[in-house]
Amino acid sequence: MNNPNHTMQDPKEAGVSSGEICILMATRERPGMLAEEISTLQANTVRKDKTAVWIYVDDDDEITQEAIRGGKFAAPGLAVHWQTGPRPSALGQAHQALWKVSGRTAAIYMISCDDARFDTPGWDEVVRQAFGAYPDGVLLAFAHDPNTGNQATYPFIGWGFLKTLGYERVFPGIFAFWFDDKWVEEIAQMAGRYIKIPIVINPIGGSKGKTQRMRCVPFWVRFFQLLLVERRDCARELIGAMFPHDEAARQHALEEMEKEFSQLKKDGEDAFSDLYAVFQEERHSALSPEDRNRFNPLYLKQEVMAVVRLLSIAQDYITKENYAEALKYVEATQMADMRMRAAQDMKIQCLRALGRGDEAERLAREALLAWPETKALRRLFRFLGMVANEGRRLLAKRPAKGG
Repeated sequence: MNNPNHTMQDPKEAGVSSGEICILMATRERPGMLAEEISTLQANTVRKDKTAVWIYVDDDDEITQEAIRGGKFAAPGLAVHWQTGPRPSALGQAHQALWKVSGRTAAIYMISCDDARFDTPGWDEVVRQAFGAYPDGVLLAFAHDPNTGNQATYPFIGWGFLKTLGYERVFPGIFAFWFDDKWVEEIAQMAGRYIKIPIVINPIGGSKGKTQRMRCVPFWVRFFQLLLVERRDCARELIGAMFPHDEAARQHALEEMEKEFSQLKKDGEDAFSDLYAVFQEERHSALSPEDRNRFNPLYLKQEVMAVVRLLSIAQDYITKENYAEALKYVEATQMADMRMRAAQDMKIQCLRALGRGDEAERLAREALLAWPETKALRRLFRFLGMVANEGRRLLAKRPAKGG
């Protein structure tokens, strides 16, 4: 879709419902907070006919399902849709599922959570007015969050943003916790379409709670940082959609994008500290150290996908003989809970190619201890297997008695 000559999308042709706001959120076992949030939407939404809420409920969340059946959530005067499904391994996957079932026709999508209060009267009209200045629909706006200030923890995403990239690239659902909102925030920053709007969304209870499913923060921070190039590719496509016929404006936006990319890289990857990431984990995780070490299949599924993604990128760099860049991605996987033999072998290959032979040989010895090769036994088993297969072939050729 990175075509500088494509025409600006028309919202009517794209099937977009003008002025419609669609709020996507997931909830789990917090019906009291969710009911309070819905009540603030009832009180402070002006155009209820143009505002809808889609809520994802885990199919094993009996507490929330019982609250729905019991009528705990009063009708707020705007459309509320419930979507029940398997508990996802990443929060962003729930949002993806909601976006798909919602019809994908809203002009503005907002990512919320089940512990937020919409405390600004007429918040929805303020949002519509802000997006009205961007007819191409390529915009990320965000509300004021007292806990984070100028971060898009409650992002509003325009239809052009989503139609250009597809939801899976905007809010990817590849992270076990955090990072999804930061992902879309950095895309918008690099594209130059990132604004704060004068509404306030407060956490219920006055302060943000601890983060569920948070573990192995150094790995996930590094994983996020190393995928910055993917976010830059997204920003480049958005710029193409923003300036389909204005070559000068497009080139200027691309130059500004590269400056922002360099700054984000400097602030992130080059300043990475695993110790600070550990501090963040101890500060924000709702899980005890024992819980973080306990086997969790949902978490492990997400980590496996992330490790595979990093190693695939590393392998591409190795194929191009860019061993220094490949080494960054391989070493990032070693911060994960899981360890892979392939990662060790790739690191050894990179170290040897970069002239760091002593490190490579030391790592090779460690790998041999961790994953014994038993070469002599394997050769013997291959020989015995060949003999057995040949014997079976000869027996099959013997004519049957009485034939």
